[in-house]
Amino acid sequence: MAALARLVERDTKEGGQVLDLLQVKSGYEKALGAALADDLRAPAIGADGRSGWVALPAYSDVSVLPEGVLALTNYVTVPDVLVRRMGQVGLVSAEDGPRLQAVLRPGQRLVSLEGDLWRWDGFRAGAEDAPSAAALRLQQLNRLVELKRDLEDVAARAQGAAQAHEALTARLAALTEADKQARIARREADRLVAEANRALARAEADRDLAEGRREASTLALARHEDEAMAARKALIEAQRGGEGLGDLAAARAAVEDIRTAVEASRITM
Repeated sequence: MAALARLVERDTKEGGQVLDLLQVKSGYEKALGAALADDLRAPAIGADGRSGWVALPAYSDVSVLPEGVLALTNYVTVPDVLVRRMGQVGLVSAEDGPRLQAVLRPGQRLVSLEGDLWRWDGFRAGAEDAPSAAALRLQQLNRLVELKRDLEDVAARAQGAAQAHEALTARLAALTEADKQARIARREADRLVAEANRALARAEADRDLAEGRREASTLALARHEDEAMAARKALIEAQRGGEGLGDLAAARAAVEDIRTAVEASRITM
């Protein structure tokens, strides 16, 4: 594209040609080149006597192109200096050109998309001849416009891709940081779970010990209750036995008297 741009710029610098003042739809360059040929390289001038194109008023009686023939101006935008000339150029197929040439009015000409030319005065030029320099330049200009448009599209897509890349990079960084924090949280959660498991194991061990103590206490309580029951029974029996005994003081006095009598009897013996 750079080489094509330099070539077009070089031709433009050669100076003021009317070719640079018009626009032609892509695909119609050869037709326009056949219609105007090297006349397109002449400049648009004022009324100062130099060679080139000047703007003239419209015809008072315009010759109409043959029936069914479209003017080439439907596909070309031209400056005022070319209005007269282009208004008398029709676009036809290569097959219809020879047939319609005979009915052309003075100044009229027909061209085909391939670059064929049929003029009112009987002159014909086939598309197989080398295309005019003007047609080649028109193709170069259109190609340069297309390349610039494609370049703008590519640049826009590249910018969009760059923005998407930046967004994805930022998203990836955020996800990476989130993954890092999640891993840290996972490790902390694993630590807390381990501590909870250890605490649970200690609690279960303490529960087992407490359960053992409870069972031992239950057995001891049952044993003490049995002993208390036996003691109560023994107390009741003792109380009943005590009720059948006489006066303890009198019994003691009697025992003392018996002891004294025994002692006296021992002495007498």
